[in-house]
Amino acid sequence: MESVLTQAKDQRKSPFSAEELQTFRNLIEKKIEDAVEEIDYLSNSIKEMRENSAADFSSIQHHFADISSSDAAIHVNLRLLERTEKFVKQLRRALHRIDKGTYGICKVTGKPISKERLLAAPHTQHSIEAKLMRTQSLN
Repeated sequence: MESVLTQAKDQRKSPFSAEELQTFRNLIEKKIEDAVEEIDYLSNSIKEMRENSAADFSSIQHHFADISSSDAAIHVNLRLLERTEKFVKQLRRALHRIDKGTYGICKVTGKPISKERLLAAPHTQHSIEAKLMRTQSLN
């Protein structure tokens, strides 16, 4: 394991060309833009649900099941909002790695992450090999 960590520290330069890094930057920026739109939508939805829920409490005729359903929907949207905000942070960290010239290097193995993996999950910091190592250590 020590040799893997030593190797990870030794290799810090991105294996991708400037053109490839620009492609990743564009992809990441688009994903951030889409995620920010989703955050706005979720935030507005939560606000509206809370307002509607407060209005329901002022009514004499409301049912506990309706209130529970509304609370559950708010909770789901809050979780989605939290998850999307975390995703944006991960994407911004990926942009920072592009700027530093370390994008595409696995933080566990120090080896390049495949281009295909990064196109599918441009925020990832782990190669398939590192994911498999983690899975095996959990079993």
